[in-house]
Amino acid sequence: MSGQSSNDDIYLFVMRHGEAESPRIDDKSRQLTSLGRAQSTQASQWLISHYCPQGHVGLAVVSPYRRTRQTFDMVAADITADKLEISDDVVPDGSAELVADYLLARVHSAFHSKQPLKKVLVVSHMPLVSYLVDALCDSYTTSLFATASIAVIKYSPKTQKGTLVSHYQGL
Repeated sequence: MSGQSSNDDIYLFVMRHGEAESPRIDDKSRQLTSLGRAQSTQASQWLISHYCPQGHVGLAVVSPYRRTRQTFDMVAADITADKLEISDDVVPDGSAELVADYLLARVHSAFHSKQPLKKVLVVSHMPLVSYLVDALCDSYTTSLFATASIAVIKYSPKTQKGTLVSHYQGL
């Protein structure tokens, strides 16, 4: 299985929402298309087969936009989260540095607790997801994300470094 790592490593899954309806005046209310739902389900199956065989993450941080919440709902049919946070910071024009700092603070604060965070899922939008991967990995590749794609970052709390280990591009 490709998700093997040292006991201290944490996996951060940065996911873009599935395909959504055409843009409209109220971007926040756009819904997933039937393809977007299928993409989201396929992505959750990929996560289970490669990184989440137990069907579990410790934390999910999701944008409040309808399409991201629907994407998470599709994923949550297969992968449960101990804690779900709906965050106004993980919106399309959110600050990648702020989100990265928040995620890493959460990871570090839980590192020595009885329930350390081993797997974290973020469901958000372009361009934030691209910039977030760069911020977490201290790189400047600005990867493009297809809809319902997932970047997998292995993060070491000891070295405080993240490494992009995989990028699932979906259907």
